[in-house]
Amino acid sequence: MFGLLLDAATIVFFIYMFKKCAVKSQIRNAVESLMFISSAIVSVPIGVFLGDFCYSSFFRPVIIDRVESIVTTSGDVDTSMNSIERIMSGMPAMVNNAARIYHTTSGENLNQLNKLLAGDLSTATGEIVDILARPVIDGVVRILFFSIAFAGCYRLLRAFYPTIEAYFYNPDRAAVSPTNGMVLGAGRIVVIFLIILSVIQLVGPVLPDFILFRPELYTQSFIFRLFSENNLIMLFLGEGIIA
Repeated sequence: MFGLLLDAATIVFFIYMFKKCAVKSQIRNAVESLMFISSAIVSVPIGVFLGDFCYSSFFRPVIIDRVESIVTTSGDVDTSMNSIERIMSGMPAMVNNAARIYHTTSGENLNQLNKLLAGDLSTATGEIVDILARPVIDGVVRILFFSIAFAGCYRLLRAFYPTIEAYFYNPDRAAVSPTNGMVLGAGRIVVIFLIILSVIQLVGPVLPDFILFRPELYTQSFIFRLFSENNLIMLFLGEGIIA
């Protein structure tokens, strides 16, 4: 049922966006689509680089300090909690919230964690933090910087629109054609939708457990599932952090 509601809402979104394109000139739709696509292409590597840099330089050392004592004494403490649960208790709330969706404490990650906890604990903290915290924090910081870079890049390109319009102007291109306008504006619409989907995939898991914040609910929607499996933004923005 929830998937049907999401599909209906998505169709309404597309209809609304295409109607906006239908009243704009052909040249404006074409240029805006190119601007959105160009902004996304430029912003992805910026988001990835700054996200990785911020995690390595700022977040990782702080989290290591928070959990190092828990890791190094995990073999000496007799408690009802297992070692991984104890370590997670020292992690930021966002890391705990996202553990289930990001699979940081299950599957292959769980095997790696158990191997590390069975080895030399004095040197294991950094690797454990990278397994548990990096995907979550890196993902959120990447989408944050991507969004900032995208907005800035688009604003910059839009400032050149009058010059571009004047250069390519002719009465045919400046005409308003609903059909051509919707076709030429499709690039802009798809980029907007893929950005919304990327935010849901990267930020949704770290939020408190509320029904609308659960990314797995969006997989019940055929349209969301179709786009999430073909999301070129996430293909590069989520590289190395999303399984």
